[in-house]
Order: sequence, then C-alpha cells, then structure tokens
Amino acid sequence: MFYYTFKQNDTFYNRVEAHPYVQFYINDSKIYYNNNKERAGSFAANEKMIPVGSISLYELNVDRPAGSLIYPFITKDGSRTAFRTVSTNAFNQLQYGQTITGQYPLSASISRDYQAGGTVDVVGTTVNKPLLFALKNTLNYYKHLSGHYEYSSSFLGFDKGRQNMSLISIPSIFYGSSIKKGTVNLKFYITGTLAAECQDLKKNGEMIQTGPTGSTGSGSVAGVVLYNEGFVLLTGSWNVSSHQEDYVLGGSNTTAKWIYFGTTGSYPSHNVPSSSFDMSFQGTNYVPVLTMLAHAPKGQVNYSSNPTYIDYSSRQTSFDPRATSTQYIENSKIAIKNTISSSYADPTGSFRKQTYISKIGIYDKDKNLIGIAKVANPVKKTEDREFTFKLKLDI
Repeated sequence: MFYYTFKQNDTFYNRVEAHPYVQFYINDSKIYYNNNKERAGSFAANEKMIPVGSISLYELNVDRPAGSLIYPFITKDGSRTAFRTVSTNAFNQLQYGQTITGQYPLSASISRDYQAGGTVDVVGTTVNKPLLFALKNTLNYYKHLSGHYEYSSSFLGFDKGRQNMSLISIPSIFYGSSIKKGTVNLKFYITGTLAAECQDLKKNGEMIQTGPTGSTGSGSVAGVVLYNEGFVLLTGSWNVSSHQEDYVLGGSNTTAKWIYFGTTGSYPSHNVPSSSFDMSFQGTNYVPVLTMLAHAPKGQVNYSSNPTYIDYSSRQTSFDPRATSTQYIENSKIAIKNTISSSYADPTGSFRKQTYISKIGIYDKDKNLIGIAKVANPVKKTEDREFTFKLKLDI
C-alpha cells in the first residue's frame, strides 16, 4: 500500500450554485410535491411515514411498521430541558426522572393562511393578524425594490393590515438559501382550465398577472414575494373568473380571486372541488465542494498486496518471512505474476511491473481510513505511466 500526502496545490475548495426546480399542485384539500402521487398498497403508508405533498427532514422511520418506530426522548432533571412542543405548564406537572418523548418523522410542506381584513389599533398594530404583523419590518425593508412591499402605502392606497390576502409559507428546505428571482409562477385553474396566471417578471418581487392574454387584471400586481424569507403574499382582489365556490371557511360562495389562491379544505366545511392551484419556482442552493488531486507518479504504485499479484506457484510454496527479535526479512524469491500479454498464449511477453488501480483511500493524519473513491473501470498502471485522479466531495 502506498501513502501520499496532499500537497498545497492538491486540495482546493469551491462552491457550486444549484437551482432546484420545485412545484406544488393543490387540489381537493391535498398538496402534491413535484408531481409525486399517493402510493397505493398495504405497506404504502410505511414507506416514508409522511403525508403526500411533504418532504421528510431526516428520513427517519422509513419503511418501519407502526409498532417499532424510533422516537426522541429526554429525561426530566434539574437542567429543565424539554422539547419546544412541551409547554411550561405541562413540563412543571411532570415528575423528575419521568421521560418526555417526541415523535418521528419530522416533515415539512407549504402552508396557506387566509388573512381576513382586520382591525388596527391606535399604534398601527394589526390585532387579528399576528402572522402578517410579524412580517411588517421585513416588508418595509424591501420597499426600495417596489412600493408594493410597503406595509401601508398612502401613495398606492392600501394597508396590508386591512386587506384580505392569501399568505403562503414555504420552508427553506425546498429552496435552500433563497428563491431564485424571476422563477415564481402561480396558476389558478377552474375545472381544469387556466383562469389566471402571474409571474415575477421584473425580478423585484412583484407578482404580475400575465395570463390569459386580455383577462381581467392582466398586467396588475397581484402580490409580492419575499425571496429570502420564503413567503408569497397575494392581495389581488379582482375577479379572475365568474366561478363561485366556498373559498372562505364558514362563509357563503364567493367569486374566484387571487386572495383565495391555495385554498384547501374538505367537504362539507370547506368545499372547493372545482378549483386547483399550481405554484412553481426555482431555489438557490450553494454546495461547498472539496476537490482533491491524488497522484500516481511514474515508477511508483506498481506493487499490490492483492494475493493475485503473486505467481500461483509461489503461493503454493512456503515463502514466509523470517522474523527474529532484531530483524524482519521477507523472502526475496517470491515471484510476481507476469500479466504482460503477447501474441502467443505461452510464453507471455517480457516481464514488466503493472497493476490495476481500482480504489483510492483517503486517510486522516493518524492514518485512519475516512473515505474510499472507486473508479468505474480499473486503470492499468505501468512504470512509465503517471495518473492524476480528481476526487470531489460535497461538504
């Protein structure tokens, strides 16, 4: 076995920028992620243990029967450590030494909240819109990109605290560092027919209705996107179709508008079977990459510890090394198998050392094996050849 140390110019770091495509389709109270359908069968529920339209955060409890699921646990002690889902009151009622358990798997999916026009107190705080009010400073921060970001604009004549809107939350696991500007696309379907479509054409966060051509509201701003935070706020209140359904829970049928985009629910409390919604975008994900150059110089890496490297007749004879208290001598009469081909079956060609490189091991400073790189096909190494293997590792 040969050991070589990576030199200064043999390792370097770079960063790969990727833009994964993501699509969500919402219909009849169900969310579908990247066109993944529900699987049928007796064991389909145990496959990923997550609802359709979701992604597993840690791939735990995959394909496990219900009675043997793993779970996190904490023992109550003086450190007063507990899971975030355990309230202070519930924690105080537990006895010391009692086990607090959690649940796996953890999953993530988009969520949609309908923000009804609320009341505002004297200091401008939205009383019944805590989710929206939490985004107030963030929205105002981006108002230099577009006035439609502003929480309250006297120039454009709106106050998000009093507007009806659809607030869509996208977990960062779907897009990475940020949503790529200019890639957000929303489509509103009625009975399978496209009623309205909007895109962030200007790449400044404005969701502009682009279709169908000549439709009501075409060219108008239907909402804004928070690229870095993963939120879509839709405030378009014009009718995108004359179709009416129960878009507001507990209310009567209303006409289709952008503020109802992403409505989910189940009959009879919330019945929107004729409406479906499509949301797609690209994320921006940065992957740090370590590149390592492993060299096989001329005249080296031409010996193998593989037993087939030794001639078979030598392996049949005892050529054990001689070891004493002061020395260790290997037998010099062990013959190496000649693998040089010739035009004849016997004899072989003139002897030359050659090996076949199939694996490259990566070791730490203490010579502990920490990684193995395999080549697709073994590479023939002769004494007059030199190779450089380029290894890449995502970190």
